[in-house]
Amino acid sequence: MTNTLLDSATIPAEDWPELISLDATDLPTLDLSHIPSWAGAFATELAKSTETPPELAGSMVLVACATASSRYLQVKIKPDYIEPCNLWSVVALPPGTRKSSVQKATTIPLIDWERKQAEKMQPEITRLTSERKTIEARINKMRQQAAQEKDNTKARDLALEIADIEAKLPEIPKIPQLWTSDATPERLGSLLADNHECMAWLSSEGGVFELLQGRYSGGIPNLDLVLKAHCGDPERVDRGSRPPVYLQSPRLSIGLSPQPDVLRGLASKPGFRGRGLLARFLYFLPPSPLGFRTLKTNPIASNVLDAYATGITAMLHWQPDTDKDGHEQPHSLNLSEGAASEWHDFAMAIEQKMRSGKELEHFTDWAGKAPGATARLAGVLHGIRHAYGCPWEAAITNDTMTDALEIMAVTMAHSIAALDMAGTDSTIASARELWHWINSGKHHRFTVREAFNALRSRFPHVKNINEALNVLKERGYVEVIEIKTNSPGRPPSPIVRVRQSIREGWQ
Repeated sequence: MTNTLLDSATIPAEDWPELISLDATDLPTLDLSHIPSWAGAFATELAKSTETPPELAGSMVLVACATASSRYLQVKIKPDYIEPCNLWSVVALPPGTRKSSVQKATTIPLIDWERKQAEKMQPEITRLTSERKTIEARINKMRQQAAQEKDNTKARDLALEIADIEAKLPEIPKIPQLWTSDATPERLGSLLADNHECMAWLSSEGGVFELLQGRYSGGIPNLDLVLKAHCGDPERVDRGSRPPVYLQSPRLSIGLSPQPDVLRGLASKPGFRGRGLLARFLYFLPPSPLGFRTLKTNPIASNVLDAYATGITAMLHWQPDTDKDGHEQPHSLNLSEGAASEWHDFAMAIEQKMRSGKELEHFTDWAGKAPGATARLAGVLHGIRHAYGCPWEAAITNDTMTDALEIMAVTMAHSIAALDMAGTDSTIASARELWHWINSGKHHRFTVREAFNALRSRFPHVKNINEALNVLKERGYVEVIEIKTNSPGRPPSPIVRVRQSIREGWQ
């Protein structure tokens, strides 16, 4: 086949369809200076020492601080509108980017707090456990006597005495737990019930989504508790052999750093998009640092590590508020006049962008929750600023709200891209991989057979290559030219030609 024949079959430059990007456009970088004081300093140094994107360290630090803040604080936006201070965040990065190291570093103060609480409580737990065993042995003996007693009156009296003793059995306190990395929704209910209705779900993987999809429940999603634990709605938790518990205001924080592929196609999972699960997360899609690291970094300074640890510990030692009946509840944070005005302006801007034809038209589920998420961010930032005091005694300032809005502006751009990714299927992912091969090798023109031979490990069948090519063709990246011949035998492999403007950019 001659070049003349091929060129005559190609699309003229002016007739190429509009180029529709496969990937998100350049996304803004999170400025860690908007995270105040000791928390921001730690996030900055952690990102440098691990050579990871600032979005990873910043997001995980915010979730760790939210784990503490949500136990004691909530933001009162209006008399009838209150947001808790728990956060849900996802930072998608490929393997080998030290996600686990960042996750571990941000959770060390939580782990240390749990350990110290366990050491402090262990003598009392040991004493009460022994006391309870002695009483239970006495109850068992009395129950045997009652079962053998022939006098009904005496038997009834023994039964009543047993019931009275059982009612007074000492309750063995549970060692407090702040976070988990792997819990079924059912187990999560018990964790919330046993830990002041607050818990964090922290993981450098995306197994949480498999659990919510119903890994252990025959593929039946169980989202009710998790959704309610985002906004603090009441929920009843049935705990098997134990009495049910009514959660008045469960608050769950989530910090995940899965691989980008985990996000792809999540919107198609039953209930994930329709019931608003995906809309509750703050997403970050930072570029991978792999291939650009120096591998020569300094460890975090000890004073920065100590300040982060003592800051979170101070937050965990705040005292809760109490209602008129003496029950514990979070303190309400008020907005200053300036902060309230800034928040309202942002909420109104989001409202208008959700109109038909505007940029958030197809993301109203996420956008509708953005003002509330901003208030939560402001509450966490306020808590960081007042970690060593009583944050409920001061209003959230205009500066703090501005920092929250700056963080949200970056989050919004990343989240829209992430939700777009979550809605894509495996074919789009395959098209991205095929285009990576084309673009990195600057393959101006090639046959389908050549692409298949080069990518056989990823595309086991030619039809898989063709499916990916169809996406690239529909989005204006390539044209696929079928070669007609009158010769017998198998027809020649189709020829793929890259868009002229892209080819010119390679030169």
